[in-house]
Amino acid sequence: MDASPEQTPEHTPEHTPLAPAGLAAAWRRTRPPRRVVHLDSAAAGRASWAVLDAAAAHARRESGSGGYVAAAEAADVLERARDDVRALLGWGPGEGVVAFTHGAHDALRQVLLGWPGGVPATAAHAPGEYGPNVALLRRLGVRPVPVDTPHRLEPAAFERSLDGERPDLVHVTWVGSHSGTVQPAVGVAAACAGAGVPVVLDAAQALGHVDTALDALPADADVVVYGTSRKWLAGPRGVGFAAARGPLAQRLEELEQAEAHVAGRVGFAAALAEHRDLGPAAVRAGLARVGAAVRHRLAAALEGSWTVLEDLDEPSATVTLRPAGAGLDLAALRARLLAEHGVLTTFLATERAPGEMPAPALRVSGHLDTSAQDVGALVAALRTAS
Repeated sequence: MDASPEQTPEHTPEHTPLAPAGLAAAWRRTRPPRRVVHLDSAAAGRASWAVLDAAAAHARRESGSGGYVAAAEAADVLERARDDVRALLGWGPGEGVVAFTHGAHDALRQVLLGWPGGVPATAAHAPGEYGPNVALLRRLGVRPVPVDTPHRLEPAAFERSLDGERPDLVHVTWVGSHSGTVQPAVGVAAACAGAGVPVVLDAAQALGHVDTALDALPADADVVVYGTSRKWLAGPRGVGFAAARGPLAQRLEELEQAEAHVAGRVGFAAALAEHRDLGPAAVRAGLARVGAAVRHRLAAALEGSWTVLEDLDEPSATVTLRPAGAGLDLAALRARLLAEHGVLTTFLATERAPGEMPAPALRVSGHLDTSAQDVGALVAALRTAS
């Protein structure tokens, strides 16, 4: 069951990493050995020893010195982490506001609850918006307003939608939970900025995965970005962030809660530091290379039985598969892939994007250590299990 590259020969073709060899080796050697073929980074990435040790060391400081004392001692580490988030957004040190939250969903909640003048009345979004985001809007009393735009968003469609009744904000998910398509979030944000409408960007699947620089936007554009630690950055669960720039940033109510899992935030800081040291551009290129290699292999090997939904060369590492025939229970299949073949993937129910998913799908999301052997194991498992 253990297909870990750490425990198998590394110089045969089937064990060739899909990312550049040096980057793949650096990712692999800094974290615990895998117990499964891990193709689930879009759900939760594999944390490194440094991340695990940083969180554990802070928890020990809390026990030895007291929680509030330990939190104060971590202030400089967390401020550097905020600047690492800013750098990934193309902002300078200290620019805008960066707050830590309990996760991406909590970040959106805090942004909406902290909106100047009270919870916004309306929010425009694409038809393929993440279902739980739309559910949260409704639960807080925000009316969702779908924008007529294709799966790959058209900034002009959002611009046209602002000609009539203007929403209080436009919400865009940079990379979907149900698809690896990289959306033109900066273009949409620019269209919103030109119309004077704030934009809120869900970067939960984007930060540390694709280019999230917003430096092309005017400095006075109202933009909020939020995301999580646990996916592509491979930090701890239960930690996220919300970042804001423009006049809105100073008018939002306090987004960061003092009562928090500070050890997790310190672990997130370690994950951000590792990402910075590896080189964000190199990581993005490596992940894009992994995604393209996986798509091309799966499209060829599974032709006629499964369909790859993204463009084969989409610059992301998220791969979405849909069976060619009907009647296959994908939730049960995902469970069998793990239990019987040691291959970890994600089952995607239609609730992830009710406006765009006609049927469930299977998600494959390897990271920098994904190898040709891993893809071969997935292909063999799919042929056997389905």
